[in-house]
Amino acid sequence: PPSSPPALPTVPLQLANVAGSGVPRDYEAIGEHVLSYAALNSEEGSGLELIIETHRVVFVPLTVFACTAFLAAEYYENGRLVEAEHAPTEECYYRLVVQGHLLCAAALSANPLFGPSNDVLVRMGAKQNEHILEDGEAWRLVTPLFLHAGLVHWALNMSALLQLGLRLEEAHGALRVAGVYLVSGVFGVIMSAILAPHSMSVGASGAILGLLGASLGEVIQNWGVYARPCTLLCQLGVAAVLQLLMGTTPLVDNFAHFFGFWMGLVAGMAALVSPAVARPSWPMAAKCQRQLLQVVSGSLTYLLFIAGLLALYGGWDAYRICHWCSKISCLPFPWGCSPSVSNSCWWDCSLCTRARLAAQVAWVGSERNGTVELRCPTLSGGSLGGFE
Repeated sequence: PPSSPPALPTVPLQLANVAGSGVPRDYEAIGEHVLSYAALNSEEGSGLELIIETHRVVFVPLTVFACTAFLAAEYYENGRLVEAEHAPTEECYYRLVVQGHLLCAAALSANPLFGPSNDVLVRMGAKQNEHILEDGEAWRLVTPLFLHAGLVHWALNMSALLQLGLRLEEAHGALRVAGVYLVSGVFGVIMSAILAPHSMSVGASGAILGLLGASLGEVIQNWGVYARPCTLLCQLGVAAVLQLLMGTTPLVDNFAHFFGFWMGLVAGMAALVSPAVARPSWPMAAKCQRQLLQVVSGSLTYLLFIAGLLALYGGWDAYRICHWCSKISCLPFPWGCSPSVSNSCWWDCSLCTRARLAAQVAWVGSERNGTVELRCPTLSGGSLGGFE
């Protein structure tokens, strides 16, 4: 195997279970999956064993392929019932004919992310409580992870998935990363359905934020494995804060982001325990603390997921328990501005200004003797996020 970086002290090491070239190609990119200076400075002849194992990357490329295929299917479904000779409409404005099949995207006024209409997203499996709870379509808790609102949405999410997922999968394997990804993503959809029941949303961002949380949890669990754990933890923490703050803008389902992140953090501490450890040099207390944290995190992951399902299907009023939760998804900006003062905020988080109104018309005898009732979706502080 390649020799250790010059900055590391030289001690006798036995490398075992080496896959491929043995040591990760890029220490910075892979997360310095090597022992810390303290571990390497242990006494010579102590039988120190460094186990470095890299895994074949499978899950992340397959997920990117699946999301890409779903995006192409969205464009196909959006133009399936439209004649190519007809004039462009708002739902099918940008058109491309491929082997006799019309692919089209909605006008930017209808979907600024260069994607299909909302009706197509709902037909293909977007999160919508009416279908999940009343029609029994529980599969809609999973399909939003593979659907995207448009090309821009897809590109941003896939770039983030590749950046986070490849490193984790190479270090911990496809099964563990897939488990964290799916549990975080589905939990984010569940919490979005509980806290934003009137919204339609799609996107893999909740699962991707789960991988970001899992990266934090991995550093905490494998603290002695990294050469500069504090630096890495601060970098990941700043990235997480920025992502969650960006999610407080309108038309973003930050409920999925927020709860997916925290589920990923807990699940990562349970599942992403690195095998590259100097076992003989670790004190017994450190080993027990690590294992205890893994057991507690695994149990908490299970309990949170079950509690989310019970809250969704049991019709719990989450805002009675968490009255401030509406602020997770949307905050008026600049922070501290008053929406009641004209032009003081860049955007307004009230439901009526960001959602479609339900209208009902009734009359007796003549339409002139009628009443139009406009109904605004209301939750005690609830939010109408759009795209994850």
